[in-house]
Amino acid sequence: RNIDDIPGRITVIDSKTIDELPVQNTDEILKYVANVYVNRSWGIFSQNSSVTMRGLDASARVLVLLDGVPLNKSAGGSINWQLIPVNSIQQIEVIKGPASTIYGNNAMGGVINVITKDPNKPFQGEAAILGGTYNTFGGYLNLSGTNVKNDKGFMWSLNSFYRQGDGYYLNPEEIRDSTDAKVFLKEYNFSAKLGYTFSKNHKVEIDGRYYSDSRGQGRKVYEDLGDHMSVTTTYLRANYKGVFNKTIVNALAFFQLENEFKQTESIGSNSGKYKLSERESTKDDIGLWINATTYLNNNNILTYGLDIKQGSANVKTTYKTSTDIITYEGMLDFYGVFIQDELKFADEKIIVVAGVRMDFAKYYKGKLHVEDPTTNTGFIDSVNQVFKSNSWNSFSPKIAMTYKFNKRKSVYLSYAKGFMPPKLDDLSKSGKIRKGFKIANPDLGPEYLTNYEIGATLKFFNKLSLEPSIYYSVGKDFQYFVGTGDSIDVGSDAPKPIYQRQNISNVEIIGFEISAKYNLHKTLLLSGNFTFNSSKIKEFKSPDSEEKDITGKYLIEVPKHMAFVGLGWNNKYFHSALTYNYVGSQWYNDENTIPISAYNTFDLQLSKEFNKKFHISLTVQNIFDNEYIDRKGYLSPGRFITGEIKFKF
Repeated sequence: RNIDDIPGRITVIDSKTIDELPVQNTDEILKYVANVYVNRSWGIFSQNSSVTMRGLDASARVLVLLDGVPLNKSAGGSINWQLIPVNSIQQIEVIKGPASTIYGNNAMGGVINVITKDPNKPFQGEAAILGGTYNTFGGYLNLSGTNVKNDKGFMWSLNSFYRQGDGYYLNPEEIRDSTDAKVFLKEYNFSAKLGYTFSKNHKVEIDGRYYSDSRGQGRKVYEDLGDHMSVTTTYLRANYKGVFNKTIVNALAFFQLENEFKQTESIGSNSGKYKLSERESTKDDIGLWINATTYLNNNNILTYGLDIKQGSANVKTTYKTSTDIITYEGMLDFYGVFIQDELKFADEKIIVVAGVRMDFAKYYKGKLHVEDPTTNTGFIDSVNQVFKSNSWNSFSPKIAMTYKFNKRKSVYLSYAKGFMPPKLDDLSKSGKIRKGFKIANPDLGPEYLTNYEIGATLKFFNKLSLEPSIYYSVGKDFQYFVGTGDSIDVGSDAPKPIYQRQNISNVEIIGFEISAKYNLHKTLLLSGNFTFNSSKIKEFKSPDSEEKDITGKYLIEVPKHMAFVGLGWNNKYFHSALTYNYVGSQWYNDENTIPISAYNTFDLQLSKEFNKKFHISLTVQNIFDNEYIDRKGYLSPGRFITGEIKFKF
């Protein structure tokens, strides 16, 4: 679709722009999009990155797609961004605001679709090596080709990526002790794609990815690697695209498997007792997506489809210094059907989109097993619990309209509803958490967000463009940890409170964003954006009378203000991009008593190409070495410099 025809706020980042940004990971590209907050506080050493938007917290509230495949895991909703190397991306599409009418699960705050490159030559490739701060070293090799002629033939690609680094200390030097260790990183990624075009109207494509890593967590007592986590991810996708008269059909089947191993060791600050545990988890998602678009006439486009997905989790934690063994598991099935109609009126000056989606979900086979417990885990007796099945429905409507005054100016209005389902980790998992002890809630239901929005696109003299948007969102049945009123002995100095994830909060978000681009010269582009979000808990209901009422408090980990300014200079000698990011203050806790300070960074990339074959670049993130503290009290990596040499053939 032409973006100007879509009544909503959408941003598309092309491969040229991606190549010129001073980034190390795919999620960091999104820092430059208005109203998208990327929390990767440890840089390349972060195990996970949280990407949120539109004044919401928790990455599970944004749906992330890789070539149309949902990457949000049913078990926890998180994304393995390391699965997608930056050099493999063709473009990124960002849809802001609820999009569950088409996309269903997790599309409550918006959708991010990452589209990978396809070959356009009989044979092509690129090889690169890179090195940088903290003894970081790596490289990649990409090969691809196509023999498609007269709308018939094969295409293929092979891509590999490797990176390692010694890392840094998370704690400031003045508070380190003998157990502090550097975080570290070792990762590799391999992917392959094969496609065949039968004719201009029919083609198929299959691709697979495999990712594996090992990352230190900053603590070491006796074990060689100390606290560390290893993740392997297997991703498979099969896609058919066909054209039948006036109907375009897209069928997509996918499978994602994640195996995780985490080792944790510690010495109690008061007891001096040594603890060592290992967690092994298997989490998978499998699904089928079929949609069709029928052009009824030049002014009426109908989109409809079916979405089926199943997710499962099996997690086992074994305590090596005691007898405790904890296992939990569960499954989630999702079924969705949707239809959307797009109508054009008044010589295409008015475009109206209306749609609806129905979702049905079922939770089953939930189990919790605890063997030979001690105070290390908080369980009093052995447990062999089978949770009852649970199911729920969701209704996601949308209606939106665009009015085009002319080719340069337009305005849109929209109303949409989105939802986020409960996660298997909350439905089936019980055990210790940072703030106490958590118990499973098999009755947990989805949360919903209704959004009202108005926005405009304004272009002036082929030099300046402005994209302002204002929105009001109301969240219902938001999921929060709340105290049950009970406490439990987990081997610490005092009993810890017991919590459970429940649907007890209603939320109100008032937001504004504006993006701007200005062509200072044919070689100079100035861009920027500003975001404001007031995200408050409108109503909070807790079954525990002693639980603090947090009505009127702000959502945690949501910056109230964010800003970006970028200057790109592209001339015949070199290309440079200088960017500035500001992330405003946010709250660490629900009671809004512990703030996380605002911070800002300047980043720079300089690059030069020789004979369209050799390419060298220098990337400096956080130029002025502005150290900031994350929500856990850990340091950022500070100034991070990398150099890259690339050869194309």
